[in-house]
Amino acid sequence: MEGQILKIIGVQAYHGLSRTGKPYFLYTLEVDYSGEKAKIKTFLEGAVPGDYAQIVVGTRSSVYGRELTAIVQKIIPGAELEENFK
Repeated sequence: MEGQILKIIGVQAYHGLSRTGKPYFLYTLEVDYSGEKAKIKTFLEGAVPGDYAQIVVGTRSSVYGRELTAIVQKIIPGAELEENFK
């Protein structure tokens, strides 16, 4: 599925323990969305400011059932993307 590619301008990390005791990291990516800062959450690691996030529309499970939402499909290193469009 093709998605929208947005530049990452900030990254925040939160770590915690699941109900089963397994540690996890949740990342909040601040992205440039048409000149405005927007936030999206992901479990994908390795994002730094200057990289790009490929965003797609997908579904996720919640206590209310399946929800339609924006999902970070992959993180694209900034150097890789900028090198391909020189």
